[in-house]
Amino acid sequence: MKKILSVLILLCCSLGTRAQQSVVSLELTNTGKDTLYLSYDPLFLGAKVRKDFFVAASGISDAIQFGIADEGIVDLSFRGKVFHLYLERGNQVKVKIDGKDWPKSLQIEGSMNAENTFLQQFNEKFADNFNATKVFAQMAEIPIDSWEMTLFDAKKAQSDFYKKATGLEKFSPKFKQYIENQIRWNYWNYLLAYPIVKGNTNTALTKVMALPNTLVADLDTKKMQDDALLSDSYRSFLSYYVTYFNSRAHDFEKYKDQSKSMADKHNFAREHLPLLSYQYYLAYLLYNNCDKVLPSVARNTFAALSVSSTADAWSKVIKEKCGVVLGAKDAEIAKVLEAKDGSFRAVNLKGDSVSLSSLKGKILYIDFWATWCKPCIEEFPYSKKLMQSIPSKFQKDIAFLYISVDDTEELWKKGVEKHVLMDGLNLFSKGGWYSEAAKRFKLQAIPRYLIINKKGEIVYENAKRPSDPRTLGELIQLLEEK
Repeated sequence: MKKILSVLILLCCSLGTRAQQSVVSLELTNTGKDTLYLSYDPLFLGAKVRKDFFVAASGISDAIQFGIADEGIVDLSFRGKVFHLYLERGNQVKVKIDGKDWPKSLQIEGSMNAENTFLQQFNEKFADNFNATKVFAQMAEIPIDSWEMTLFDAKKAQSDFYKKATGLEKFSPKFKQYIENQIRWNYWNYLLAYPIVKGNTNTALTKVMALPNTLVADLDTKKMQDDALLSDSYRSFLSYYVTYFNSRAHDFEKYKDQSKSMADKHNFAREHLPLLSYQYYLAYLLYNNCDKVLPSVARNTFAALSVSSTADAWSKVIKEKCGVVLGAKDAEIAKVLEAKDGSFRAVNLKGDSVSLSSLKGKILYIDFWATWCKPCIEEFPYSKKLMQSIPSKFQKDIAFLYISVDDTEELWKKGVEKHVLMDGLNLFSKGGWYSEAAKRFKLQAIPRYLIINKKGEIVYENAKRPSDPRTLGELIQLLEEK
């Protein structure tokens, strides 16, 4: 017997087009006490509106409405698996799940049946190609020529799979455009990411690596069109496109001043991006960086964003997120930016928030890891040996931190238990590759190790691994400093 609920949620958005309602119906059977999540991010900024469905053992039958302006992606999450549903305005979609055979039992009926069935197959087959965390880890070990060949082969495999799709000729034109954009821009996204990731990882470098001209010569900027914004590959590409080519325009010099970086990127985007893509990029730039720049720079960028009514929805979100900075004086925020070094916080196994500043006075050896990272796991025995090798007189003056960038807290806790990481301080930074840890410490690949001195200053941004015999000596040298 199914449990019947009556819920009507309206998630509205507008990027200049009137939204119409699409309905997602749910039918779950043979479930335990689970929770199913449906979420929608109409503005593509990560500020998702989410509806939780608490599923009893008897199952659930329910429906939810989404305001879809033209087309959209709704995320369905259940028992650790996430599926993307493609919707166009006015669609009626029914999702069926049998808990006994999840996720194989997933069935999608109604509007966009064939399209969504293919989308699940495509995403499952090429999941690793679109997972930024895994792609960056792979990127770290490959020279640029080999990396381009890897991306080219992946793009060809994706294209071949798409061209052989059952019922391709009957797919919605907009859906086909969405898939083609995913394939095209995923290639360019991770090609342009290569020098940026390498540059951020190696802080000793003063310049960003220049890609060979032959590799970027085929980039057709005419295909950079606003109707590609639904594609997360395209949106990510926009960020790396602006970052790389703006860097090239400034002789590849790395920025030390985030305010100057935002101003230059803003100017470059204005000259090179189509209107909606430009407005989205400004919103993205402010949403993720307004707390790192001077108010005058943030206000200038916001003024350019809000000048057009097509950006009203983005402007509203930025006002809510960055209101304090937008209304502040440069001198006030400059002091805050100077004092931000110790502000990073993460959650421990008890669920308590822990700040690095609370550990000031100790030497910190930080290990950034994830359960899927094999090289990280291979270092754990050496980490334990390293801890045991610290002389007893220094034990109270040093802390070993394991900071996980796993996608979920559940994965993190299982990993801690599996690998018996009880000797150090275990912390979790929610958000995976887009977590606060990844942003704060510019993580582009793991394993990554970092050492902070007793004053709370980062002395080694890319510290040696626990397996390196020189690591112990460097730690003892810092411990001996007065």
